[in-house]
Amino acid sequence: MEMKNTKIIGIVEMVICAVLWSIAGLFIKMIGDDMDPMVIAGGRSLFALLPVAGFMAVRRMRFVFTKKTALNGIFLCALFLCFVGATKNTTAANAIVLQYTSPVFVLLLSVLFLHKKLRTLDVVTVVLTIAGVAVFFIDQMDGGQWLGNLLGVLAGAFMALMFVGIGNSSEEEKMSGILLGHLFCAGVGLPFLFFTENTLNLRGVSVLALLGVVQLGIPYILYALATKHCSVISCTVIAALEPILNPILVALFGSERPGVLAVCAGVFLVLVITVYSVLDGKSENLREE
Repeated sequence: MEMKNTKIIGIVEMVICAVLWSIAGLFIKMIGDDMDPMVIAGGRSLFALLPVAGFMAVRRMRFVFTKKTALNGIFLCALFLCFVGATKNTTAANAIVLQYTSPVFVLLLSVLFLHKKLRTLDVVTVVLTIAGVAVFFIDQMDGGQWLGNLLGVLAGAFMALMFVGIGNSSEEEKMSGILLGHLFCAGVGLPFLFFTENTLNLRGVSVLALLGVVQLGIPYILYALATKHCSVISCTVIAALEPILNPILVALFGSERPGVLAVCAGVFLVLVITVYSVLDGKSENLREE
């Protein structure tokens, strides 16, 4: 009974995490052209440091600086910078769905560096994902959209590198890597305040604070807690709420409408990645049994 309750708690934590992650597109678009994407990413991470550091202090976790945590911090920093850049230069729908292709990059990295053998499921997933991603570039070929789409793909790649890097890390190593990611991102992004055009006002800083604490800091804590009680399959399926809700929120409360082809490709990619993650997780469980 107790195990069942902890699993329910883990599922609830993951649902809240995915919902909070999904508000990124809406609030980044709200800032508009007032701030450079690098400044937005750096400012968001600066505010995200507060809940992450607070959580580690409350849990009495040591800050661990190793090659592994430093690399994870670099990958996470690159992910944040690419995602914000993608959201500013293409539609929120494109940015988040292209980032959601990270499991395919995890697969490719596993093949290249961990010598994992490709299965039929893997090959089919890679081919379908490449086809889906290609549609985004066909649908929107002007310079800005193309750049945003490319940054979205890079965000997926850096997310995959982070997942592979974390591997079997301890909770302290995971949280230390996340803390370093925010530190690196703030350090890289905020200096752009001095040589790019930015309009700093109370509204913009408030949105950055909301993005940092509510959209980034708290969800990563919830994710770390959820993974202790939820299976990888459950977390992956629930995380699919993010690329679904993100463009819906922007469409409802913003003025952005993605193209028809992009919407179709987005739905297709979310289905492909989710089905692959579920089937892959089940095959892993069967092998362990």
